[in-house]
Amino acid sequence: MAAVVQISPRPDESSSSRALKPAPALRVLEGGRSEQSLRMAAVYRRRRIISALAVLTVAVLGFLVVQSSTTGSSPVGASTGVSAPAAATHVVRSGETLWEIARSLEVGGDVRDVVDRLAEINGGPVIRVGQELVIPASLFE
Repeated sequence: MAAVVQISPRPDESSSSRALKPAPALRVLEGGRSEQSLRMAAVYRRRRIISALAVLTVAVLGFLVVQSSTTGSSPVGASTGVSAPAAATHVVRSGETLWEIARSLEVGGDVRDVVDRLAEINGGPVIRVGQELVIPASLFE
């Protein structure tokens, strides 16, 4: 809140009549800021919000791109729609397990049976990064 004091000019000192000095007028301005400065503050606030949202959007998209490049899947988890060939191989990436590979095949039925079959064909349940797993055509029948 701001106050403005308006003082009227003093009466002439040389006059013979000594008039009483008028009291200063006190006028209170609402909010203490002009309407234009309030509008500009709202514009700056909107610009800061829009800038923050743009930075947040870029950060989220960057995270999704980095995440999809490290996991090898699409950022939204959509399937590619490619059907499995008669006999295929899969190169094991860092952090993958037989369970994840079995789920990604989407053969239907119990995933445990698919994991057991993959372990049997590829020499046991232990897999290593870079290992080529044989995926039999019989899993897709």
